[in-house]
Parts: sequence; structure tokens; C-alpha cells
Amino acid sequence: MKKKSLLIIMGLSIVLLAAGCGKKGVSGELDSDTTVTPTVTGAAEDKTVASVLPELEDYVASDYITLGQYKGVEVTVTKLEVTDKDVDAQIQEDLQANATKEEVKDRAVQKGDIVNIDYEGLLDGTAFEGGTAKGYDLEIGSGSFIPGFEDGLIGAKVGDKLALDLTFPENYTSTDLAGKAVVFNVTVNSIKVSVVPELNEDYVTNNTDYKTIDEYKAGIRTQLETENQTTMDNTKANNVMQAIMDSSEIKSVPETLTNYYTALINYQVEQEAAAYGMEKDAYIEASGMTKEDFDSYLQQQVDFYGKYDLMLQAVVQAEKLALTDKEYEDAVAEYMTAYGASSKEELFKKVTEAQIKYSLTMKKAYDFVIDNTDVAYE
Repeated sequence: MKKKSLLIIMGLSIVLLAAGCGKKGVSGELDSDTTVTPTVTGAAEDKTVASVLPELEDYVASDYITLGQYKGVEVTVTKLEVTDKDVDAQIQEDLQANATKEEVKDRAVQKGDIVNIDYEGLLDGTAFEGGTAKGYDLEIGSGSFIPGFEDGLIGAKVGDKLALDLTFPENYTSTDLAGKAVVFNVTVNSIKVSVVPELNEDYVTNNTDYKTIDEYKAGIRTQLETENQTTMDNTKANNVMQAIMDSSEIKSVPETLTNYYTALINYQVEQEAAAYGMEKDAYIEASGMTKEDFDSYLQQQVDFYGKYDLMLQAVVQAEKLALTDKEYEDAVAEYMTAYGASSKEELFKKVTEAQIKYSLTMKKAYDFVIDNTDVAYE
């Protein structure tokens, strides 16, 4: 029986809102107890950004916010450098990812082994939901199962049948099992070890796009430098936006933004739940959140993104920013590709023209602010 691990992470892209809504939604990792096939069916399949989100009404940003300094904002960003140690660490990570599994037949289970098991969990002599599996690969020492389960397999051999007397943690997400004493009947089917390949020319040519070790290392360095630049750019953007937010006075958030983001976040959660074959409420419960927890979190997100949009809209109106025909047409072409639409008419069934223009306008304000920032790297 695994520990619950689903986390609801709101993955909204404010400045590219329409594209983000159509493709990613809420990110999360399902508890491994739950065996489901990612698929969108039924009513959720019929819902689109165009059909779900309310139309944003026009408003005068200055009625709701006194905009602080947004041009020439000074921020400091830590400069990230790539060292030889960083390159070596990434190569080791790549080697680990390409490890193979070899079966072991002449010894007992050790920490680090991958053990294939059948198991059945009994509470008061009765099998409980989610506590049974066959042919499951478990890495000993991974901490995937409740305390004592993995340690209880150390020393066992292939073919052994064990009865593990364990107790679920008091804070376990299932109240039916939290703090309860249970017995797991386990059969060891096989033992495997992970074999990490050596870094040599054969590995490079067979597993990468490079021909030599030196080329491979240079490519890794370039990859890490790109990742570092992205991190620095994101830090810069976050610091700038926070500085503008801190220097601005927000009186309230327009109701139209509150309604918009409430619908958007709920839509994303529903889409993510449907991808796992679950209803929204069941998906939230699987995360270990109560309805009250989610409602509180929803309100926080709606408030944050509403203020963020309000701030950008204030920049749009202050600078009289407007889309050009070319900017719009180029973006529509990108959206058609992203949504797999063969025509504008097909695209607008999934995301409306107004939603696209709104997203692009927010991005234009965002780019304006970033381009007019003074950055010091330390």
C-alpha cells in the first residue's frame, strides 16, 4: 500500500492563457494505488475553453488599482554558472536513466534491489481496498510504501512468502487506515539489480545524438547553460512583477476577473481529473484535500491571478498598448498548430477570438514591463 502523493499544482500561464488552458491544465501525480488509464471521456471531453469561460467584460483599470512604478524597475538576479561538477552530475543522471535491470538468483534481497512481489493487505483479517497487487516492482529503500514494508523484505529470497505486521502512520490520508495495525502477505517473485552503463564511446553513439564523449559533454554544458538562463529569466520576471505589485495599491479585483479565474481553475481541475478517469471531487479527495481545503486554495489562486491580470491591464491602458494585425495573425497560426485546428473556425470552437486577443494583450504588457527593467547580476 503506497503513501498518497497526488499534489494539485495550478499550472496557469497567465500571459499565454488560452494556449495553456487547452493543453496542460492542472498538474499532479496520481497515488500509485490507483490504477487508471489517462483518457478524457464523457462530458469533460465536450468542454472547451470557449464553452466554459465567461466573457471578460471591459473595465477601467484605474478604478481598481493605482499602478506603482512599472518602467525602469531595478532587480537583482543571481548569475548561475555551469561548472564541470554540474556537467558530471548531469551525465551521471543520464547514465542512471539508461540503467538496465538484471535478475539476481543467488542471494537474498538487499537495499537498492528491485523486487517483484505479490501482496495483499489485511485489516482485521479482511483485504482492504487498494492494498492488493500482483507482479509489482518495488525498489527497496525508495520509501514508496509505508514504514516497515520495504525493510521487511530485506533478507528474503525468491519464492519466500512473508507476513508483515505493520501499522499505518497516524497521519495517513485514508482515515479508515490511519494508525491501524495490518498484515501484508507478500510473495517474492524475483530480485533484480539496476546496472548503470559506463560512459564510453559506445554509450555516447548508442544513446545520444553525439559521436564522441567530448561532444557529449559540450552538449550537456550547453543544455545546462540554457536551463540556467531560463531560471534567471524567470527569476527576473518574478522579481519584477512582485516589485510592481508591491508598489501598487489595489482597491479591489473586478468581478469579471474573479468569475473568469474561478471558471478557469475549476475547468483545469475537471480536465486533469477526467484524464485519469476521475470526477473532480474524487480527484481532489485523492490529493488529500478536503472540499474546504480546495475552496480556500481556489480563492487564493483566483485572488492572486485576478490581481496579476489587473496590474497588466493597467499597464496596457497606461501605455495604450494594442495588437497589430500581424501579431494577431501570427499568433492565431501558432494556436491552430497547438490545438490541431485546420481552420480558424475550428480553432474558435475551442478557444474564442476574444480569449486569444486577451491573452496576447496580457503578454504584450508583460513583455513591455520586462523589456523596460534594469537588471543587475551578482
